[in-house]
Amino acid sequence: MKIYISSDMEGSTGVVSAAQVDCTKPQYAFGKAMQAADVAAAVKAALDSGAECVVVNDSHCTMTNLDIAGFGGEVRLITGAPKLLGMVEGARGCDAAIFLGYHAMAGTEKAVLDHTFDQHTIYGLAINGRKMGETGVNALLCGALGVPVIMVSGDDALCLEAGSLLGRQLETCSVKEGLGRAAALCLTPESSAELIRSGVKRAVERLKKGEFAPFTPAAPYLLEVTLMNTLQTDAASLVPGAVRTAARTLRFETKDALELRRFLYSLMECAAATLSSY
Repeated sequence: MKIYISSDMEGSTGVVSAAQVDCTKPQYAFGKAMQAADVAAAVKAALDSGAECVVVNDSHCTMTNLDIAGFGGEVRLITGAPKLLGMVEGARGCDAAIFLGYHAMAGTEKAVLDHTFDQHTIYGLAINGRKMGETGVNALLCGALGVPVIMVSGDDALCLEAGSLLGRQLETCSVKEGLGRAAALCLTPESSAELIRSGVKRAVERLKKGEFAPFTPAAPYLLEVTLMNTLQTDAASLVPGAVRTAARTLRFETKDALELRRFLYSLMECAAATLSSY
């Protein structure tokens, strides 16, 4: 059994501040340590539950936050960027995926550090008319690879979002209660580790019983992305396949879920290139 972990930072234990997830700030050391602690708990639980291998994908910012020296011989770490599938690079061939340290989509009330991929360019997005954040998009990509998402961790808003999208069978682990975008009632690392270990063990045992299925909404997929301003939309509209439907909104349609990722990240790169001139 091969378990995959996509590890973000904003939803990690104790993290509430933008400075704690920014590698240029002194507080980043805290966020990095909390991300690593949550991952360590999940890895141990997966191995204890019978996984022969755990693949961890560092999925935050530059994607170079986790130290490979901290992992054992049964663990493989995917680090660095860019990666073709970004936050779910390496999921192909795994039996199940776990999303750790994830956060709620942009615009979610009382959600810690809510955003959708890039807080500077993406105001919001929807697929086939349903609003989604990183959890939904990444679950869809995993689904296209035949990999079910069996557990997520983050704040309570993230857990509610993920459960409503992926169904009641999903194991969720809330490590903090959001009080606002930059405030939360947090658990200690020890308490979070115990919750994560228990959640992973339950999820893996249920996986063995065949209780999970990949998230595979019916194709074709209609992606609608609303950007922060019209200059960003001007630039992003140059991406092949983009159709502008409003001043700040682009749409893209495909039968291939993996093409959504290529389009979305191409769009974000074009939009981000305008940031210095707006």
